[in-house]
Formats: sequence, C-alpha cells, structure tokens
Amino acid sequence: KNRYQRVRLQMPSPSVRPLDGAFGAEVTGLDLSSPMDAETKATMNQAFLDHIVLVFRDQDLTAEEYRDSMAQFGEPMLQHNERFRLPETPMVSRIINREKMRPASMWHTDHTNHERPPKATVLYARKLPSKGGDTCFANMYAGLDNLSSDSRAVIDGKLTINHLEQDNPNYTDRDRDQYDKAVRQPMIRTHPETGKQALYFHVTKALGIEGMEQEKVRPFLEDLLSQSIKPENMLRHHWQLGDVVMLDNRCTMHRADPEYDMTEERLLWRIILRGDRPV
Repeated sequence: KNRYQRVRLQMPSPSVRPLDGAFGAEVTGLDLSSPMDAETKATMNQAFLDHIVLVFRDQDLTAEEYRDSMAQFGEPMLQHNERFRLPETPMVSRIINREKMRPASMWHTDHTNHERPPKATVLYARKLPSKGGDTCFANMYAGLDNLSSDSRAVIDGKLTINHLEQDNPNYTDRDRDQYDKAVRQPMIRTHPETGKQALYFHVTKALGIEGMEQEKVRPFLEDLLSQSIKPENMLRHHWQLGDVVMLDNRCTMHRADPEYDMTEERLLWRIILRGDRPV
C-alpha cells in the first residue's frame, strides 16, 4: 500500500476527459485515498453535474478510505439491505452475484423508498468476471424528452408510491420495519442543482401510482422505460479493477448486465450519498 501511494504521488494533476458517448467522463490522476483540496473538489463537483457519470480510474482503497473519500462529495447514508453491509464499515455495502442477491438487471434509480433518496450512487470494482458484468447507465434528462406527449401529460404531477419489493428474500424484518413506508416520489423530478427536469422512478419499488389502477402500474412503467431509454442516451461501462464510478441518482438510471459467467464472482462495493427530498 505504501509503495502504491508513493507512486501515485508522482501522477500529474487530475484531468477530466469526456467519454466516447453521449455523456460521462473519465477522471485520471486523482488518488481518492488522499483528501482533495478546495479547487479539486470544486472541479470534481462541477464535472459531476456536467457529465452525470464520473469514472475514477486506478483506485486502491480500503473500505474506510473509500467511505472517507466519498464523504468529500456528500453524506454517506445507510443502505436498506443490512445483510450486505460491511460489518466494520457499514456505510459500505456489497453488490455481489452470490448469497442469493438478485442482479439489478431492470433499469432503476436507487432507494426511492427513502424520503431523501441518494443524490449519488458510487460503485467500486473489487472482483470481476473474466468477461462481461458491465453496468449500463441512462441519461434521464434526455429520457424525459424522449417520451410521447401523451405519456408526458399522464405523468405530469403524478407520484409513485414506493416500497421494498415484497418478493425479495434478502430484506430482513428490520429492513422492512425501517424502509417499507409507502414513500411518495414525483415522476418528473427537478434537479436541485441544475434546475433541469428528469424522469424519475424505480420500476420494481414503485408499487403504485396515485390515481392509477394497480394492475396498470407495472405495464405503464415498463412502457415509459421503452420510450425513454434509447441507444443515444445510454452509456455502457466495461469495468476494470480499481474503477470507482459515481452516478447522479437524480437524473440517471442504471442496470447491471447479467450476461456473464455466474460461476465467476462479481463484487462491487457501493456507497450512497444522501440527497434532498425530490420535488
């Protein structure tokens, strides 16, 4: 670790390079295990707002360093699946293709069942399959623009009603007592920092939409996804060990691509940063 840090100190100043796609940027030359100065922090925060997904390359972090580095961007918050929290660092959770954790293969935005869902989700590659295991992202500013006028009219002013999924066996009774509260969230969300509007929902946690018959909710949400997410507003991330990826949970959706050899372990560490009450 010490040898690694000495090498990292010789790296040039951080640089931000747009990715070859509709959005996203790669950050190089930044060692997240060290505190950022005020200028670097301001640069990274603006890059996050501008690009909505940031990829920090070549990181070598303990769980504590990972937690502390992300705390420079916002307040880490507990995740609602306590079984997968790291015991010594509970703000860090495991995303793993083991222990009956289901791959999050549906497009979604995280933790909509919280009154103040995360402003950012951060993923850190710890173990990867030899091939595949990508994560895909979608720009939901553009996703909202992609909707038909009829669909846009239907969701204008509408609220989803969010719960923990009833069929997920990994949630404990304590998870359900704390985080299954029928939280209402707007389907069109105004970003608190950019002022732009984005399509906003979690397809499996939105068990209801106010004013809509229950049996129509899931087909309606799936139709919105088919309209809103197109190749031109998608980004596919091919993981490398040491990648830390931070996504703006207020204006993106993401999904894990499950098309890889499940006999090989895929392990990401995840931190979420507390956001504002969506409006």
